[in-house]
Amino acid sequence: MKIRNIFLWIAFVLFFSGSFSFAANWQLKDMGVGIYDTAEYDKVLRVVEKRSNNEWSMKELLDKGAFRGRGKVFGAWLVGPPVNTYLNKNGVPEYGYKYRLTDPRGNSLLQGPGGFYMPGFTTVFINAGLPGRWKIDFMLWQRSNEQVTPIGSLEFIITD
Repeated sequence: MKIRNIFLWIAFVLFFSGSFSFAANWQLKDMGVGIYDTAEYDKVLRVVEKRSNNEWSMKELLDKGAFRGRGKVFGAWLVGPPVNTYLNKNGVPEYGYKYRLTDPRGNSLLQGPGGFYMPGFTTVFINAGLPGRWKIDFMLWQRSNEQVTPIGSLEFIITD
C-alpha cells in the first residue's frame, strides 16, 4: 500500500508541476483597470488613473474621451517580464495571453491569444458602454503546448 501511495504522490507532483511551470519563466508584475495613455502604446505603459475601488462614472469617462480608443483610454493592463526573457529556441515568445471580458448582463467574450509588447506588458481597451459590474479574467497562454493558465481577475463598476 505504501508503494502505491508513493507512486500516486509522484504522479500528482509530475502532473501539477506542468500546470505551474510558467512561474519559473513568466511572473505577474502588475494588473489593473483604469485610464492609460496610448501615446507610446508599445514602448511604455503609462497609467493615468487607477482606483482602489474600481468604480467609474460613465459620464466622467465620456467627458474624458476614454472610449475613443486613442489618447487617454479606459481599459485593463497586464504586466510581466520583458519578452526577451522567454523566447523559445526559434526566437519566438513562448507566452502570450488571453482574456475573458464579462459585461453586467453576464455576456462573456473570450479574446486571444495575443502577444505582449517587448517591455512585457499588454493593454486591453474596454468600451464599457453598459452600467453595472464588469469582470476581466486574464490567462497565460503557452505556445509550445497551448496550455492556458489563469493569471487573475479584476472586477470594476461603471455607474450611470
